Amino acid sequence: MPPRRPARPSVASTLEKRVFDLLNAEILGLRLGPGEHIVTEAVAEALGVSRLPVREALRSLAGRGLVELHAHRGAFIPRLGPEDLDQIVETVEARARLEPWAAERAAAFHDAEQLAALDRALAQGFDALERRARPDANRAHREFLRVLTLMSGHATLIEVLEPLQYRTMLAFVSIVMTTEPEGWASHRVLRDAVADRDGAAASAEMSRHLAEVLDALRLPGNVVPSAMDRAAGGRGGRRPASNRLRALRLDEGETGDAGAAAPGPGSVPAADR
Repeated sequence: MPPRRPARPSVASTLEKRVFDLLNAEILGLRLGPGEHIVTEAVAEALGVSRLPVREALRSLAGRGLVELHAHRGAFIPRLGPEDLDQIVETVEARARLEPWAAERAAAFHDAEQLAALDRALAQGFDALERRARPDANRAHREFLRVLTLMSGHATLIEVLEPLQYRTMLAFVSIVMTTEPEGWASHRVLRDAVADRDGAAASAEMSRHLAEVLDALRLPGNVVPSAMDRAAGGRGGRRPASNRLRALRLDEGETGDAGAAAPGPGSVPAADR
């Protein structure tokens, strides 16, 4: 009996994935900010699709911690400001337990292609640091963490860590630390340990770095609202939908959902810590 061909993804599931990618990139690129209301109907109208793939994409984003769904009120991008410091600390504490294990596994199980991707993210981070381009540094940092986590080869660990990393990234849009730990030098040490397949050293460096982040978060008076948070009105919490939702556009691609053009995949920017 000839082997069965893999099932082709349905048009609906492909469309949902592409809507997800587009919204994911908008959120992580900070073009849709913390606290902002994402109106399903506005996104569907802008993209030329029905509401169903938008709803499913929002559910997937909620599973990653990038969107909060509220009955009868809709979807909102989470906002974690200085007043939510205890929650931010708890999120980083959870990462501090899991990411050293991910780093240890990355040293044992990575391949050459993954190491090259890690090197690219590291180089981009140092370049952005030299240019003082914080958004570029954030994207490079998110990519560094993403690749390092994938290197672990542990599906459950990846699934658990991703929402924690995303929520930390969103928190560091609304807050800044007056005294910040130096992260990129630590990432270089971590990269070298992974390349040397020294799992103990990789785990130890990740633990040390996240302990520094936690110390900085707990330092009295060290956490203040970011410039972006102050511009958005601070502790206002939820903000109305921006005009940007109606300006969203899809790249040309395969059609689906009553013949609508599906969105092109978006890039995933980075967390700040």
